[in-house]
Parts: sequence; structure tokens; C-alpha cells
Amino acid sequence: MDENDQTGAGEAPRESDIVARTAGGEGPLTAREAARSLMDTRNKERAAVDRRRDDEQQAGEAHDAPAHESADEAGTARPQAGPGETQATDPADHAPSIEPPRSWTKEDKELFRGLPRDTQQRLAERERSREGDFLRRQNEAAEKLKGLAAQQQAAEHTRAQYEQALPTLLHALQEQQAGAFADIQSVGDIEKMAREDWPRYVQWDAQQKRIAAVTQQLQAAAVRQSQETAQRWQTFVADEDARFRERAPELVDTEAHAKAARSAADMLKELGFSDAELGEMWHSGRGVSLRDHRIQLLIRDGVRFRDAQAAAKKPAPKPVPDVQRPGPAPARNADADGRVKDLTERLNATGNLRDAAALLVARRAARR
Repeated sequence: MDENDQTGAGEAPRESDIVARTAGGEGPLTAREAARSLMDTRNKERAAVDRRRDDEQQAGEAHDAPAHESADEAGTARPQAGPGETQATDPADHAPSIEPPRSWTKEDKELFRGLPRDTQQRLAERERSREGDFLRRQNEAAEKLKGLAAQQQAAEHTRAQYEQALPTLLHALQEQQAGAFADIQSVGDIEKMAREDWPRYVQWDAQQKRIAAVTQQLQAAAVRQSQETAQRWQTFVADEDARFRERAPELVDTEAHAKAARSAADMLKELGFSDAELGEMWHSGRGVSLRDHRIQLLIRDGVRFRDAQAAAKKPAPKPVPDVQRPGPAPARNADADGRVKDLTERLNATGNLRDAAALLVARRAARR
């Protein structure tokens, strides 16, 4: 029997330090899934080392003192590092850990802090690379969007110019048609021209088709502009109604809003607006100039109401009693007696009936 057989007979087979980990699903692991798998593996490796140490200590207690000392030495020996771990004496263990990416969740950050520094560094580099690539692609998309917006704006401008020129083009074609074919006034003239002058008929027909094509384009442009105007109006109505509800929350209730609408309609009718004008301005947005006297009156009333509200919010001044001079108090009706004296002198000088009436009122007040 050789040495290998003797040594193998005296030792129990040891468990392998390698723990196989498999990931569910298909495709490569992401950085976060790899970190979670590695953390789970480390926890299982620590549990396996602790169980092996406990088994060795229990086996040492059943042997004699030398065996016990040997078991103690084996028990106090530093366990070997598992896959992905370094020894405690490795300076990398004492280096500060790397901060996890800010975009990660709290759970992922806690998991990241429990990983070895080498793994943290690789994951952080991978995340920085991914975020840099994402920002680069986002900037490229933004630049492309700007280019597309500029191209669309240029196309809209060109189309608007063309549509503005369509009426002029149609008028020019019609004048050209009237000048070159002034003698064609009826269907009979057209048939005669087709029989007797075929080349001229071909020119007339081509000119008619050009006029029809421009007319069709002009009608299509009018329909599109009408639709765009209606869409802008609907957007304007929705935005302005939302702003009004925000500034006037007391009118959000349907009943309160209806009551306020009736009162507003009555007020506008008093200013001179008719029902037809109010309906057209409300539903179609027909503009009214601020120069309109009715609008000016409406603004005046609004300014008065605002000034009244501002005055009501100001604190009322407290009345301050007059300072009494030392000495005897004046007579109770001293002011009334002085007014009677003045009116008597004026009546003697003028003999006016109004002065006489005023003197009579003053004397009655003095008697009270």
C-alpha cells in the first residue's frame, strides 16, 4: 500500500469549497442579478465553513488531549476563502468601499455594499459605462429630434408660402385661359375645335386640367387650414378653462358656474352686447377689440371693483379724540349759536329767502 492510500484511509473526505450557482431564465445575467447571485453564494459558503468548524470541534472533544490540542489548532486555523473572496490579510479588505450608483434602489445599494471591493469596482465601471452610453444615445436622439423639428418647420413654412401663392396662380391661369381661348364660349365651340383644330384643343384641355388641379389644391388647403384652426381653438378653450378653474375655485361647482354665467350674460347685455354676438364670441372665438366701448366699460367696472376690494382690506383708522385745552368747557350749543348769529347778519344784509330758511333751520337746531 503506498503513501497515498495510507493518507487517504486516515482522513475523511472533505466537502468541496466550490458552490455551484445557476441562474434561472435564459440569456446572460445582468450586473444586478450577478451581484445578488454572488451575495447568495457567499452566505452559503460562510454557513458551510461554520458547519465544518463545529464538526471538527465536536470530533476533537471525543479524543485525548494531544488530539484535542490538534483539533483546537485545526479549529483556530483561518478558514480558506471561498470563490470570489480574499484572505483577511489582503489590504483590499481595508480599502474604503465604492459608492453604489445613485440610480439604483435602496435594496440594490445595500446588496452592493456587501460585495468585495473588486466586484464593486467592476459593477461600478459597468454601470458608468452603461449610463454614459445611455446619455450619449439620449443626446444623439435629442439632436436628431431638433433636426427633424427644424426640417418640419421649414416644410411648414414652404407649404404656407405655396398655399398663399395658390390664389395668385389660379388667377393667372384663368387670365391666360381667357386670353388664349376667348372665342370658346360654349360646349359647341369646344366640339368644333376638337373636330377642326385638334392641336389647339389639346392645349385648351391641358390648360383646363392645370386650372382644375390648382383649384383642387386651393380647396384642400382651405379645408386643412380650417381643421387646424378648429384644433387650435379646442386647445385654447381647454387651456383657458383649466386656468380659470384654477384662479376661480369657487365656480368649479356646476350650479355656481351656471349662476355666474347667467349673471355675466345679463351684465354684458346691459353694456350693449347681443345674444348673437355673445354666442359667436363664446363658441367660435370671434375677436373683439379692446377699443370697443363695451369692453372699455367692462374694464372700468372691473377696475372699480378691484379698487373697492383693496380699500375694504385696508384697516379703518381709529378715531383719535381731540385734545381738550385747560379751562372751562365751552357751551353745549356754542357752534349752533355762532351759526345763528352769522345767518342773522347775512339775512339783515341780503334779505334773501334762502338765508331766512337757513336761519330758521339753525335756530331749531340750537334749541335741541
